[in-house]
Amino acid sequence: MNQEQDLPSALTSPRRRLPAVSPALIVAVLALAAAGGVWYSQQQAMETLRTEVNRELAQGQRQLRGAQEREAQAQLRSQALERELALVSARQNETQSQQAALSSMYEALTRNETQRVLAETEQTLAFASQQLQLAGNVDAALVALGAIDQKLAVLNRPELIGLRKSISHDIDQLKTQPYLDVVGIAARLDTLVAGIDRLPLAIDGHRDPKPKADASAPANALQRFGNELWHEFRHLIQIRRIDKPDAMLLTPNEAFFLRENIKLRLLDARTALLMRNEVAFRADLKAASDYLKQYFDTSSAATRNATAALDALSRETLALKLPDLSASLTAVRQGRLATERTKP
Repeated sequence: MNQEQDLPSALTSPRRRLPAVSPALIVAVLALAAAGGVWYSQQQAMETLRTEVNRELAQGQRQLRGAQEREAQAQLRSQALERELALVSARQNETQSQQAALSSMYEALTRNETQRVLAETEQTLAFASQQLQLAGNVDAALVALGAIDQKLAVLNRPELIGLRKSISHDIDQLKTQPYLDVVGIAARLDTLVAGIDRLPLAIDGHRDPKPKADASAPANALQRFGNELWHEFRHLIQIRRIDKPDAMLLTPNEAFFLRENIKLRLLDARTALLMRNEVAFRADLKAASDYLKQYFDTSSAATRNATAALDALSRETLALKLPDLSASLTAVRQGRLATERTKP
């Protein structure tokens, strides 16, 4: 009986009411679920971030390796450039050494050339100064100074500037001097000397010509002798006016020496011309002119022309004050001393 009573009670026990669920439990479950979702979401985000970081790190490493490779290449290029620079520096030093050697050689050669030109310049200046003072040859002095200036211009040495200034000053002074045609005057004197032998003497117009034999006269010697005797007898006594008695007394030998004396006077005048001795020049010309007027036939055109030429020559002015070349000579000597003192 007890088992039968327990069986219905057992069958009727499931039908009992379930206990009520607490709201707090529900909230806790929901909170737990939300926390799980958040955690899962965070895990997903962390995984994504980790993946992105790994990718960025990998890319950075690749870039770093590329930069390292480029840096290595740059270092190689830098080393190559340093080697090339060292080579270029060595070549530059060698070139500078060669240039210094060439400069020294050039300076030595130029210095020797300068000394040679200065020596020639001094000789030329001394000769030009002598010609200028003794003969008054301005043209020769100008030619010499011009040639010197050209040589100095070719050298183009700064230490020769003072010398070139002195030479230029002398050239300007000589160009302003009045011109004296020494060569032309000397040629005119030579022409007079050459014509002295052809000038007629005053006595030549008073000499009687010898009688010419008449073609129709008898050819015998007695007849000719009679004619000559009659001619001489007719001229034994003559009345003439003689303005130059001394000229009538000249013998042929004296006439010869008279002409030679006039030539010597003209040659002395030529020497005085070259020496610029105006007093001696005019004295010799006056003496020659006096000889012509006293002993030669002044009615002859040749004598008048010679006398006029002598008068024209005596009016020439020879005493020109010419500058000397002492400043240029001093400058060239100082230049030679300065060049010789300069060490190679």
